[in-house]
Amino acid sequence: MSHARMKFAIDDGSTNVKISWIENGILKTVVSPNSFRKDWKSAALLRGQKVFNYTIGTTKYTYDATSDKALSTTHIDYQYDDLNLLAVHHALLQTGLEACDVEVVVTLPITQFYNPDDCQRNEERIEAKRQNLMREISLNKGELFKIVGVEVMPESLPAALSHLLDSDASEFTKSLVIDCGGTTLDMGVIVGEFDDVSAIYGNNEIGVAMVTDATRKALAAADSDSSYLVANELIKRRDDMAFVKSVVNDESRITDILQRIEIKITELGDQVAYEAKKFAKNPNRVYLVGGGAPLIESAIREAYSTLGERVVMIDKPQSALSREICLYHSDSGAESVAEPVLLEVEDNA
Repeated sequence: MSHARMKFAIDDGSTNVKISWIENGILKTVVSPNSFRKDWKSAALLRGQKVFNYTIGTTKYTYDATSDKALSTTHIDYQYDDLNLLAVHHALLQTGLEACDVEVVVTLPITQFYNPDDCQRNEERIEAKRQNLMREISLNKGELFKIVGVEVMPESLPAALSHLLDSDASEFTKSLVIDCGGTTLDMGVIVGEFDDVSAIYGNNEIGVAMVTDATRKALAAADSDSSYLVANELIKRRDDMAFVKSVVNDESRITDILQRIEIKITELGDQVAYEAKKFAKNPNRVYLVGGGAPLIESAIREAYSTLGERVVMIDKPQSALSREICLYHSDSGAESVAEPVLLEVEDNA
């Protein structure tokens, strides 16, 4: 039993990678931000902090939380490129476990996992995702996990599994799951307690990146060029004035920056609500998941105002998908669930 191969559930989103696993009966989760740039970082500058310098083929990359030269992951091709391979391996290293052979269950946005015309599995893209994660990668002065098996699942819908099973839903109940991520908006209508999936929808042009990109531009105008990670942290912690001042150099622009963020959050919520009502006008329940769920919650509650408390933002929505996938694929289940560990900017700078 001690030599059983470990399996990790990984929701490898464009902004953060959420990784879950069961260790000694405890379901653990780590949220690992994506922030990589080309070339290596010097260990001498970090005063003992760990440096993650990677090589894929002949290209060198490093993890750099605050660099404004961080490579963009806010595009659909991220699912099949070097940055996805980097993000998954980097997340594995954040578990604190000893490197070994592992199997991973990863995700693809609905628009990539299914063919849009017939809602059948897009085997070509699923295989492309698998093969991408089986490629060679090395860590300078360190050991990586070896991925020996890859399974691919669709995003969004499994995130609501536990809630549906505990909801006393009838066989006629229609539940709308809305997953607002970094670059994609995925939705699906589930019948009963996951008896059937009656409809799916995906849009790879709507996501938190709309807010992130506007935030980076606003920061740049305030002489505060930032990485995508720092911009996302600012969005999350926009009410923490001490943090705001720590990342904005021209403090006279703070009000403008915060107003710009709020405007883009409102626009995002309005767009998601419009697409949701067009896709599923009168569901019986609505579940919100994904890193963007807190940003769109008020807009969705307004759009489905008659549902009241039947509009539910799932607890810890950013990491819900990886947790549910982990439980789904577990042979023994989990005796308890640990709080997700969020790797913040200051922990990785």
